Amino acid sequence: MPNGGSGEARVEYAAMLLGATGNVGGHILHLLVQSPLCKKVVVVTRRNVAGLANRKVQQVVVNMDRLEEELAPHANGVDIAIAAFGVGKGSAKMADEEVRRIEITYPMAFASAAKKGGARVLAMMTAAGADSRSSSKYLRNMGDKEKKSEELRFDFLGLYRPGVILGNSNTPSALGVVMPLFDWALPSRYHSIHKNDLARAMVAQSEQASLALAQDRGPAAPTVKILEYREMAPFFVTGDRDAATGPRPSESR
Repeated sequence: MPNGGSGEARVEYAAMLLGATGNVGGHILHLLVQSPLCKKVVVVTRRNVAGLANRKVQQVVVNMDRLEEELAPHANGVDIAIAAFGVGKGSAKMADEEVRRIEITYPMAFASAAKKGGARVLAMMTAAGADSRSSSKYLRNMGDKEKKSEELRFDFLGLYRPGVILGNSNTPSALGVVMPLFDWALPSRYHSIHKNDLARAMVAQSEQASLALAQDRGPAAPTVKILEYREMAPFFVTGDRDAATGPRPSESR
């Protein structure tokens, strides 16, 4: 289809999303539904959520411990996979095995199903400072999630490393006022980021990568791009922080 007068073809895509009932994922779903390029969104949930109903949305209810197996039949034809799923730093109160299942096992099962279904682009939310060698258990988990994502060898892998996520039901509202006042004193990678800005970056970068690959303008070898605050900022859109989003249960960050 023509894209205005730009002379560049518009390429529609199908997306698959893990974490749609969460803070960041809710806005990702909103953006995908609103995007004229996105023709379909496969949403992976633990239970049917009436509030997610939309003509573009196909909900797939799975047993999370059999996620890859149960999702596989619905992943065929997907172009972009986006995982905004996890428990964040609240994981300190949970057993290690449970944390790794939520932060690593489930997102990897989702990503693996997407890869086998034909997806070429994966967007994976981790955290600022992610490092599998870190002394912090949380950052080690995030680093392990990144390494396992790379092993799947998507044509384009975006690793999104937010600092403190603002506008989040798990983040005290006072931090939304206080954190930006101290951002100037921190390395940019640790700057606070609004959940809607993070969602916008994940969707917009994934669309750009998918378009380049579909038009054979992508690199010949798999590409891994780490997006910290500085790399995500160019995708922010004025007004996004005030935009409406979907439901916000506690399934993910």
